[in-house]
Amino acid sequence: MIADCIAMFKWIGDFRLRLVGLVLVVVGYFGPWIPHKAVALTVTGFELAEFTKSMPVTNELFLTPLVAAAILLGLSVHGAAGRLPVRLIGTAFAALLALGALPPYEYIRDPQYRPQLILAVGGLLLVLLTPLTRRLSRRAQGILVAILALAGAVLALWQFILLRPLVVTLYNAPIGLGWGLIVCAVGFVLILLSSALPQREI
Repeated sequence: MIADCIAMFKWIGDFRLRLVGLVLVVVGYFGPWIPHKAVALTVTGFELAEFTKSMPVTNELFLTPLVAAAILLGLSVHGAAGRLPVRLIGTAFAALLALGALPPYEYIRDPQYRPQLILAVGGLLLVLLTPLTRRLSRRAQGILVAILALAGAVLALWQFILLRPLVVTLYNAPIGLGWGLIVCAVGFVLILLSSALPQREI
């Protein structure tokens, strides 16, 4: 059974597996992490950075899945795509993802939003530097992908674990895990698995 799974992953190839993982990460990130029967009380992964502003958690870390996904997309297209147009389009999409982490325009100069601004701008700069990773060995690229997948998943999940008891108290009711959180985590697991597979150029 395990051998069959390994063979299936090899057949899929790391780029396709990583692409599926990235899609799941983004869909899950914008899906509900805190579910509630009342739509107004449902909170997505993207909304958590703002939702937790006055709570004792590091709210900027809820943006790490989005920033990590942006950098991973840049790494993936430059590691697997041989054609320049494909690499340029992929980099443009990755840059848009990174820009999604920027604070609202009216708050860009607000000191309270400075860590979020630094995270978003840092992510954008790293996306723009991903073309340089084509010079790295496949092993080094795989290690970078694994580190980013772990950072994108673990930092946000760590803050969510700290946040959950506070939300239970705030809502005065038990809360489950939203499907968005689960899908996002599965996406990062697939990306992590893809880092161990040989990369093929598309």
